[in-house]
Amino acid sequence: MSVKSGLKKCLISIENAKFKKDTLLKTPFVYPNPIPNLQIYPPSSNTKYNSWAVTGSTKATMLKILAGEYISDPPLSRVYPLINDSSSQLQFLNFRDASGLDKVHLSARYESYSYKGVLEMSDDVNSVFNYVTGLNNYNTKNKDISTEYVNKLLSYFNLSHLQTKWINSLSNGQLRRARIAKSLMNKPKLLIIDDPFLGLDPVNTKSVSESLSKVSQELDIAVVLGLRVQDDIPDWLNSLCYADESGVKLCGVKDEVSEKLKEITETSENVHKSHESRHKSHSKLIPITNDSFPSENLHIEFKNASVAYKKLVIFDDFNWKIPPGSKWRILGDNGTGKTTLLSIITADHPQSWRSVITVNGQLRKTGSGVTFFDINNRIGISSPELHALVPQHTKTMRDVIYNGLVKNVGNSNFLFKGDPKNISEQGHKYLSLFQDRLDKYGDTLFTDLSMTDQKLALFLRAIIKEPKLLILDEAFSCMDDEDVMIRCHKLVEDELKDTTVISIGHLQWELPDYDYMIQLINDNNVRDYKIYKVE
Repeated sequence: MSVKSGLKKCLISIENAKFKKDTLLKTPFVYPNPIPNLQIYPPSSNTKYNSWAVTGSTKATMLKILAGEYISDPPLSRVYPLINDSSSQLQFLNFRDASGLDKVHLSARYESYSYKGVLEMSDDVNSVFNYVTGLNNYNTKNKDISTEYVNKLLSYFNLSHLQTKWINSLSNGQLRRARIAKSLMNKPKLLIIDDPFLGLDPVNTKSVSESLSKVSQELDIAVVLGLRVQDDIPDWLNSLCYADESGVKLCGVKDEVSEKLKEITETSENVHKSHESRHKSHSKLIPITNDSFPSENLHIEFKNASVAYKKLVIFDDFNWKIPPGSKWRILGDNGTGKTTLLSIITADHPQSWRSVITVNGQLRKTGSGVTFFDINNRIGISSPELHALVPQHTKTMRDVIYNGLVKNVGNSNFLFKGDPKNISEQGHKYLSLFQDRLDKYGDTLFTDLSMTDQKLALFLRAIIKEPKLLILDEAFSCMDDEDVMIRCHKLVEDELKDTTVISIGHLQWELPDYDYMIQLINDNNVRDYKIYKVE
């Protein structure tokens, strides 16, 4: 493709460009090799370079380059001919952070939800409709909103029935769809999304992919998606870029470069297939009842538990016995109550103190003498909510890990520094299994880590305290390096024999082995659950 011939018609043009994080002379380039030639056009241009998949171990870096986050060298080696106001005409969604969301403590989130679960749009400025349109910002109260366009976006991303709900009451998957819809409100010319399907169940993954295809074709918006090597590339994407630590190794029309991509990623594919088959060989599910477990010496028990917000029932007559040291998976589509269930266990949910849960034989209720901090000292957790709360620009990888050693501050507090002198012998063993990553990235700021090492830091933070209960909520989703993920799984399976583990993830191969599974069901607002033993 000729850069000069199509320069005036493209959204982005990169030619023989290298990139730095700042203008200092001795600052290293993010890639040692220049990016030779890449262009992105609007869909209406009828070229084959208007919808891209960016993959490879450094896809996040490449997406930042496309979004203009690094300094190009030479200065005009990256240009945006058709983008006049990049703040609105180029939208970059990076789901590693919580940009644009209320970073509230979970207990505050649920306390608010206890009376805001069902609301009318006029009752609360923070409805889904107002969030998507920007009307939750009082400074934009008088902006002109096209109702027809808003309804189209809400319909695209299956939000129409949720538009009057409080934005912070949405599940992680629903909130992700709302953020994508919000990014399209100003009708950008280019939309870049890193890991668009993280946290989505298979049905919603397909739905969001189809919606993004419609956005591209019907709204004339160029779309670039950052995907892992093992992710399926949607058929509607027509161009492909592969980037690793050396730079861009592959770039062009998908149909023309797909075979070359297979050659480059053959090792990764073999690792993935081997890891996936390991799980498939242990995936026979046998339905069992809650009575299959003894009633004594349980770690956690929900007995006839009910949780509701006004007329919205989350759980009703819910029974779940969790023996100590057992390994569980919670399965359920977006919005079935997985996050609520975990927040009750971790005492982040106000209703967890209303006699709905028993831990180690003690009923949790107000006045029992057990505090929120007592509970969380014994729990290690990695979750999307905690990931969003990390002070990304001030904490290094080691800072985040050692923070897990600090007692009596709760799992969501990253402000305190842990003393590495307090690491136990077992904790040192856990860290030694990832010494190569710590030697290389331990002193790197969290924001500059790959998704693999950000997730690894949160995982090690959760286990370094040697918890009695380990909660892995999407803990390994979107890890770029599958080898590191497998090492995390083996640690859980081989070293945490006496630790109770609860995992959540829509993709089975992203989870360590588990003995039991509880499936949460929300069928037309009728809540139910099923329990299985894995053989």
